[in-house]
Amino acid sequence: MTRSNRWVKVLWVLLLITLVLSCSGINLRMSNESKNKALVTTIDYGEFLKTANMADMDMDAVLARAQANGVHAVAVNEISLRDLAASGDVNISTYADFSSFSRLYFPNLWQASEKAVGARAISPASLVVASSQANISAFLKERLHARFTPAEFISFSVDGTDYFIMNAELRPVVVDMNQTDKNKPVERELDARLGFDNRVLDKLKAMGFDIILRPGYNTGSNTVYLAEYEKTIRDYNVKYLIFGDTQLNGAPDRLGWIEEPIKKYGLTVGIIETASQLQYIKQKGLDEVMESTGYPINRVYSSTNDEYVTSSQERYYRWVRGTIDRGIRILYVVPFKDQKVNYAENMNNTLAMIKDYHNTMQDKGYDVKAGLPDLSARMPGSSHGLMVSLSLLLGGMLYLIYLLKPNRRVITGLLAAGAIICLGLNLGLHADWSKVYALAAAILYPSFSSLLLLLYLKQNRGKPFLVQLLTSLAIILGINAIGMYTVVTSLADIRYIMNVDVFSGVKVAFLAPLLLFVVNYLCCFAEAGGFKKNLKTYMYKQPNYLVLFLFMVGALMLYVYVGRSGNTSGIQVSGLEMRLREILENIFLARPRFKELIIGYPALFALVYLYRKYGKDYIALILGLGVMMGSISMVNSFCHVFTAVMTSLNRTLGGLLVGTIIGVMGLVGVMIVEWLVKRYWLDAKTE
Repeated sequence: MTRSNRWVKVLWVLLLITLVLSCSGINLRMSNESKNKALVTTIDYGEFLKTANMADMDMDAVLARAQANGVHAVAVNEISLRDLAASGDVNISTYADFSSFSRLYFPNLWQASEKAVGARAISPASLVVASSQANISAFLKERLHARFTPAEFISFSVDGTDYFIMNAELRPVVVDMNQTDKNKPVERELDARLGFDNRVLDKLKAMGFDIILRPGYNTGSNTVYLAEYEKTIRDYNVKYLIFGDTQLNGAPDRLGWIEEPIKKYGLTVGIIETASQLQYIKQKGLDEVMESTGYPINRVYSSTNDEYVTSSQERYYRWVRGTIDRGIRILYVVPFKDQKVNYAENMNNTLAMIKDYHNTMQDKGYDVKAGLPDLSARMPGSSHGLMVSLSLLLGGMLYLIYLLKPNRRVITGLLAAGAIICLGLNLGLHADWSKVYALAAAILYPSFSSLLLLLYLKQNRGKPFLVQLLTSLAIILGINAIGMYTVVTSLADIRYIMNVDVFSGVKVAFLAPLLLFVVNYLCCFAEAGGFKKNLKTYMYKQPNYLVLFLFMVGALMLYVYVGRSGNTSGIQVSGLEMRLREILENIFLARPRFKELIIGYPALFALVYLYRKYGKDYIALILGLGVMMGSISMVNSFCHVFTAVMTSLNRTLGGLLVGTIIGVMGLVGVMIVEWLVKRYWLDAKTE
């Protein structure tokens, strides 16, 4: 055994040891994900009530149907002045309208209001609220006193009617949870929140529903009302919160009113996924609450995100895909707003789809009845980061040894310098390098797998086809599995699982390995003389038309490959592909990646067959790029950290199964083309 071979074996052993020692991250993540298998479907009480009223449907009957279809939680927003007006309990006008009307027709009312206002200046846009019901007036007095100072609202009574002049800055109340997304318009009617309606909460509790509270933001200066939240949480055994505005009361540094109840009662905070599926909707103060309470969070998908979808099947598919692919555990449903049908049909369609969704999720192993679990907020320590970085150092050194064959002195120097850097990064700087490590793994291991594949095929052309194929599959899957493992164990804490923090460098991870593949190819197949000479030789070669054609095809493949990567891709998915996705989704827990099925595995099968038979280097270049795209996609599946590891693993295994079938079909197609070329072209030329 030569010294270089001994070096390689030692490095492989050390790599395996560091991978084992970095398992604390993957153990943490797998533990959290194994517990996070319950789902909560909640309906928005206010939105369902509006639709029920428009459809002339009894709300209690709607709630009973929802409960029968598997809904066990109802989300309740704080009642507002406009809500009271919509139900006929109060009348709201601007101070300008109130003034002109009362002057003309009710001088006694105008005189009473002038006396109550006194010398204070009232904006014409200020709201005037009138109530003739004693219970409503008492409710308003109690809630307004707790939220506004005496200078911010003025009250008086005339002829059995109570009037409240809002002498404070008000703003529109957000009535749609996606209006906290800057891409959506906000309804421009001034309003004020008044806390939760106990009548609604009592009814829901009596019906056996869990209650999800949606605390809003109040513009008044009085903060007495903040004590109401803990009382409501305690009295109604609340377990879930989803904040209902663009900011939290007291943000950013006076958030104890909600932080303490979250910790005291073990509440789960729902963070709302954006319509673009990129992280979560930012709400001022939310980050501070999550961090101070130890991230007791879970992700929310709102059905308002798919209002643009015209097909009910596609809407249903988005719900299922959101749960499986993106780790959504709280489905927040508002009634559909399909303008082609009436309110009653929209309500019925919504309830029917909830039932179908629950049936599907139960079939796929999710619990739609249990509550959401408490997940660990533990963060992997510096020793874990050190092991991950050392594993990357060792993996990178092995890649360089196979690629460039440096001498022992260079290897020793690089290892020593790398170890010092790893120690400094993890034990000296105490920074979070998780995303850097994950990006490095996503680049390194697909590149390394392609290098070992090229070397193997070049050195073993005489072996049987099946042996070469199985070994090639083992190389691709085995080396990329190290990359998958490293990504998972690097991005392991709850911030990544819940998409609070995201994997960076998606485009880099997709492109860099392709460039490194060209380096791999030049080092493996080009003429002797070193990388620089080989690259120069290839650059100065005069290409023929076939090479130019293949270059254009490759450029097109690259455009599609990059354009279809990430959530911000500019290339739309075809209707046929959407249908194929749905079929695969029904067969597997999560559909395999199309880059693996259509590009990666067919290219590998064809590469092994054609290179073994003809030995042309350009076969390895062209088809090897296709194999590389499939390898990158394998590792990238695990970079979608909000997707459970077992889901990504199922996707990879499904890709292997279906990809093998398509690869065999592609191989048959290659053989048919070979026969046709030989039969009708080569034979004709020899005649």
